[in-house]
Amino acid sequence: MTNHIPWLQRLDEFILTNVGTNNLTNQELAAASRVSERQLHRKIKAHTGYSTQRYIRKKKLELAMAYLKKGRYRTVKETASAVGYSNSSHFIQLFEQEYGQKPYSVLQAAGWR
Repeated sequence: MTNHIPWLQRLDEFILTNVGTNNLTNQELAAASRVSERQLHRKIKAHTGYSTQRYIRKKKLELAMAYLKKGRYRTVKETASAVGYSNSSHFIQLFEQEYGQKPYSVLQAAGWR
C-alpha cells in the first residue's frame, strides 16, 4: 500500500525499520511521529480506519507476505521472527485471518518445500 501522506510514509518507514521489534509500542510510534499517543491514534484512524496496533500488525503482515512470496526465508518461523513475532503459531493465526491462507502455502507457491 503506497501512502501519499508524508507523515504516514514516515510512520511506515519507522515501522519497517523496527519491524523485528516484538512489541513496537504506541509510545514509540508517537515519539517517532512527534505527536501524542492520542493524536497518533486519531490520525491513523482517520486516514486508515485502523487502530494503531492494528495498523502496525497490518504493516508487519504485508512485509511477511512479501518475504514469503520472494522466498526470502526458508521457514515460516524465520519469517515470523523477521517481522517481529516470537510465537510462530500466533503469527500463523494472524496471517491466516488477514489473507485467508497459511503462510506455508505461500512459501510452497514460491518454490520452497
